[in-house]
Amino acid sequence: MNIMFASHTYMGGPFVVGSHHLAREMEKLGHAVLHVSTPITPFHLLKLSNPDYRERFRILTGRSKNASPRLINSVPLSWFTWKMAGPIFQRTGKNWMVPSVKQLLRKNGMEQVDILFIDQPSFVGLEKLVKPKVTVYRPTDLYSKLTGNPSIAAAEAAILADAQALVSTSSPVLEELQGYNPQIPTLLLENGVEFEHFASCADEPEELRNIPHPRATYVGALDERLDREALLRLAQEQPETSVVIIGPHTPEDEAYFSGCSNAYLLGAKPYARMPDFLHHSDLALLPLSDHSANRGRSPMKLYEYAAAGLPVVVTETPELLRRQEDFLHFYRDSGDFPGKVRQALALQQDKERVRSLARSHAWDAKATRLLDFVSSL
Repeated sequence: MNIMFASHTYMGGPFVVGSHHLAREMEKLGHAVLHVSTPITPFHLLKLSNPDYRERFRILTGRSKNASPRLINSVPLSWFTWKMAGPIFQRTGKNWMVPSVKQLLRKNGMEQVDILFIDQPSFVGLEKLVKPKVTVYRPTDLYSKLTGNPSIAAAEAAILADAQALVSTSSPVLEELQGYNPQIPTLLLENGVEFEHFASCADEPEELRNIPHPRATYVGALDERLDREALLRLAQEQPETSVVIIGPHTPEDEAYFSGCSNAYLLGAKPYARMPDFLHHSDLALLPLSDHSANRGRSPMKLYEYAAAGLPVVVTETPELLRRQEDFLHFYRDSGDFPGKVRQALALQQDKERVRSLARSHAWDAKATRLLDFVSSL
């Protein structure tokens, strides 16, 4: 089949998301896959000092090679950002951000698209341009709550009015968005893990060699969805535990943890190296703030941590409690966090058993289940 993803995140950047994994797995199954991510605009030329924007322009201009002739990674051009186009869409129902993709489809032999997966709500209207046999809306977050932008809610309502199916990565997202179209067929399909990648290990990274055990490691962004206070309290109350933080950070983040000699901000690391940092840790951390968008999160990190054999100390959310995974150790507020970390470290769970719990969430099985669902429509 010819399959198209309209995603929020381009392939080849610092973040690897579910649409990337699903696209690769579907290409392995013999399908032709076009992965399109949020358009770049002429306004972004003013930000070319940012390596993220430079890489997106490289992809736009064809200077970034595709991994396979049957898996095309594309960043299209638009004249408008969603910040400009969103309010117009909310008033008129017309999306001036959606790029013309007909030439891109012809160039890649996709005059007919069989399945269009829309992950990014600002692509509303793309289904009318592409005219696929089946349109599936696949939200991975409560986007309107995450952004606080009412135009996103309007876009989601419009997509679901035309789509043939709703596939969500968490139960809260599914329940909330199904309200736009109660009759639409649905599938709950949690985010998965590239199991073989995270289950394998190389030598201890140089960056860890001077950091003493036990090491409690967090991987991800230091943004408003992170319970930073919990990490700080852990570092302050358990000086014998090394708190390792892997992800992009700012001077303000460094200042926040500056009083803790056992907090190590290592910066962003390539996806290819991430298993090595996890295999040489003792525990994984996923402290979530009370941000309303966290209620519907389906963190890929959970099963990536588990595939590396690590138990996880994580905030209680309705979605994560529903899963009943026994490698998860829940805490309720920042004050509980250090004690839960101490308990989890003392348990010394069997790493091979934790890995076995992650194996069933491998992306190849997720892709097959998703295609079987679409075929049944």
